[in-house]
Amino acid sequence: MRYLLLLAGDPAAEDSLLGEDRRRIVEAHLALVEELRRAGRLVAAAALDPAGAHVVAPAETGIATDGVFAETKEVLGSFYVVDVEDVEEARALAARMPASPGLRVLLVPAVDV
Repeated sequence: MRYLLLLAGDPAAEDSLLGEDRRRIVEAHLALVEELRRAGRLVAAAALDPAGAHVVAPAETGIATDGVFAETKEVLGSFYVVDVEDVEEARALAARMPASPGLRVLLVPAVDV
């Protein structure tokens, strides 16, 4: 069963982190990615660039905005797609995400099409 784990946080608080604290968080993510890869659980993972985010509505509306969450202080920072046995394993994995300021993990089951 595949799950998408979307990681969101507080960019202002993250910007205030000392370099060594930021490095520890990144290294913890890299270690987790490698562990999941070795276990055959990782489908994909990547950091996101919130500065480059855009929302584009259906073509017929002609609407484009400058951000997914422009009205909030929360920003999507990265994602993992994992292949796990069940929701309990996905929740346990979400709980292991390296802590960062304002971290919230959205866990979404993927449906094969």
